[in-house]
Amino acid sequence: MKKIAIVTGANKGLGLSVANELVHNDYRVILACRDKSKGQRAAEFLGENAMFLELDLSKSKSINNFANEISKSYNGVDVLYNNGGLIYQDFNLTDEGFESMIAVNYFGTYRLTLKLLDNLLENKGRIVQVSSLSMYLTRKIQLENLHKEENFSSSTRYNLTNLYRSMFACELEKRTSNKVSIAIAHPGITKSRQSRPYKVTKIRKSAFTYISTNINTGTEPILKAINSKHTSAKKTYAPRVFGIYGKPTTQKLNKLVYRDDLRQKLWSYTAEELDLDL
Repeated sequence: MKKIAIVTGANKGLGLSVANELVHNDYRVILACRDKSKGQRAAEFLGENAMFLELDLSKSKSINNFANEISKSYNGVDVLYNNGGLIYQDFNLTDEGFESMIAVNYFGTYRLTLKLLDNLLENKGRIVQVSSLSMYLTRKIQLENLHKEENFSSSTRYNLTNLYRSMFACELEKRTSNKVSIAIAHPGITKSRQSRPYKVTKIRKSAFTYISTNINTGTEPILKAINSKHTSAKKTYAPRVFGIYGKPTTQKLNKLVYRDDLRQKLWSYTAEELDLDL
């Protein structure tokens, strides 16, 4: 029987690249994507062992529907790769009144993971949480006025969501007493356009274009996090050199992740905001 993996944001980039590797390693991969046409296109590109299932991480109803469908269709999930997210978005509010990057990158991750936790425990599965080099740029947590435009910066907010995703993974590991395997990984800076189910004709360049690496360099830390026999959310898998180049290794997280008091404060805040806890 094939193992079951769920990959969020799997219609392009790192998500598609990881899904492709899993398909070729005897996994049945659920492509959890917001855009139906792009998700179906990615499933066709990957072949019969990939299946699209709609998921909008900004909407609690969509997350609930997705989790219910997974529970009805599968007895257990082997891998949940939380990859989906928004990058450097302008200020925008979701239908629930949450700022969009907080809603998708962090709240969406929290909701989906807790909704699927029993399913993962059933199969002694693994949660792999994507993060980013940007988490190291955050010097303090922010819980007030997260959903107000005042003093909002897209780059600062993106950095913060990656710190929160890492803190969530680390705190979840503690609260579940290691009953579920959890890992964190970040890809460095990769040319994500190299992994799409269609040809890219127009390339938007930035300063990152000149230091970014092949998509395979970013994929390898994720696969290492999925396949390593023993892992811990107290470190992140990342490219060895400056977190950008080379084969994957484990590295320390932002020092704020190791603060028990801050992780507990973030968890309490999130549980109250979403009315969802373990």
